[in-house]
Amino acid sequence: MNHITALTARLRERAAGSWHEEAAVWLLTSHGRWLPELERTRLIHNDAEGRSRIAWPLVASACLSAGDGPLIGTPSEWQVLRLSCVLTGRHVLSLANLSLLDEPDRRRALHAMAWASGGRAWAASLALLPPEHDAQVPSAPATPQPQVRHPAATD
Repeated sequence: MNHITALTARLRERAAGSWHEEAAVWLLTSHGRWLPELERTRLIHNDAEGRSRIAWPLVASACLSAGDGPLIGTPSEWQVLRLSCVLTGRHVLSLANLSLLDEPDRRRALHAMAWASGGRAWAASLALLPPEHDAQVPSAPATPQPQVRHPAATD
């Protein structure tokens, strides 16, 4: 297992149980650009028990000054990062430029929004992603799951 795959697994484990957080982490990990960049700029924190979390407030703050800080990305990539922050349900950022997304990123964005609002299984049932993405979205029960907030997730 490579480093990014292991990091992805840790972030998904931390997000499990919250559709919002799961969708935000899925969008970042499936996009592929941001995890190494967030790690490089120390916006992913690891605790002593080996768990990882994204410092969402700091990421949202970086989105407000896109291009003026240590994070580097294209306008389209910044939109993916902004949407990920918004999906957590804790940050309000402008999504006025979603039209900058190319078709694959637009589909990812729609899938992530559906996931955040109705869960992974419901988002998958909409078939917004091409079949090659099915392996990236683990199967889940089709019944709605209650939103669970991890007490330790205070960011």
